[in-house]
Amino acid sequence: MGSLVRIVQVSPFFAPHTGGVESYVRNLAREFAHEGHEVTVVTARYERQLPADDRSEGYRILRASTLFVALNTPFDPGMTGLLRRLDADVVHLHYPPPLTSYFATRGLVNRKIPVCLTYHCDLDLPGAGGRLVAGAYQRFFLPPTLRRVDRVIVHTRSYGVTSAMLRGRDLTVIPSVVDLERFRPGLDASRLRGELHLQGKRVLAFTGRLVPHKGVNVILEALAELPSDVVLIVIGAGPRLSTLVRLARSLDIEDRVRFCPAVSDDELPSFLALADVFVFPSQNRLEGFGLAVAEAMAVGLPVVVADLPGVREIIEPGVEGLLAEPLIASDVAEKVRTLLDDPALARRMGEAGRRRAEARYGLATVAGQLLSLYEDLRAAG
Repeated sequence: MGSLVRIVQVSPFFAPHTGGVESYVRNLAREFAHEGHEVTVVTARYERQLPADDRSEGYRILRASTLFVALNTPFDPGMTGLLRRLDADVVHLHYPPPLTSYFATRGLVNRKIPVCLTYHCDLDLPGAGGRLVAGAYQRFFLPPTLRRVDRVIVHTRSYGVTSAMLRGRDLTVIPSVVDLERFRPGLDASRLRGELHLQGKRVLAFTGRLVPHKGVNVILEALAELPSDVVLIVIGAGPRLSTLVRLARSLDIEDRVRFCPAVSDDELPSFLALADVFVFPSQNRLEGFGLAVAEAMAVGLPVVVADLPGVREIIEPGVEGLLAEPLIASDVAEKVRTLLDDPALARRMGEAGRRRAEARYGLATVAGQLLSLYEDLRAAG
């Protein structure tokens, strides 16, 4: 794209909050700013001590007034006023959590600004109350949000076409993004290997928030079926941490699991470099892509991922990794054993994974696709 663009990215949460969507938006904002575009990230002010107006890495961060956060969802009606006043050439919404996009589109109703929305995954809130809230939102709030959107983006075709909320819509497929400079093969993890007592061990890795849908319990159950020289590093924090520690103890594998809840973004690539195989056994449609899988591929790891819409599309089965039946620990163990027992196969898959990451998920590649979409939207308007 020849001309510079004023880009507004609307994300329910943003740094210092961590997660896949936040990482995606941050990577895009940084890349667009580096290319000279004027970038503003609009997000919820989910903690009062966060500044309302800030700058970072060459882009602006505006935080909308937020009344409360419930069910991991900011109730941020201040988003409406911010989007009503903010000048932009294109607004890019990110969903879910749900209400941020709704409040943002209310501020865009009478504005001639093209709007696209990345639909990261279906809405799935925990418990009976969560199901009631999700149903009410999808019935009353999601339809007007989508009516204001000019283009819906999904990360994978298989996820988009199997979503009841997107049935019949014209979808644009643009994958998530990996920083290939940070996540790369050949990183030196020798110091970490010593600190975590991994000498002579075969290492599995998982990274992500420790929440139920990530399926870390399945990896622990699979580990119990694998030889004693196989160790798992769990990189991430979350509300399930203590439960998973207890499960490891009950399975008598506590000494074979390294829980690493305080790994920074800067340290993450080196922690992945410790591993021989990356395992990602997500359990439901809250996982629309699996950015952690693409990051592991970029480091050069063979992967074992759940055979679910979206996640399974990140790899070509048998080329960059293997698919495992969701929730079935014995199948996860079998797929992991296949890779650990055949180092040549694991090496070929890891090399193929890096090539796929370079071809599909690099910052420049994905940002270029989005900028072309923005230009199409501006031209159509």
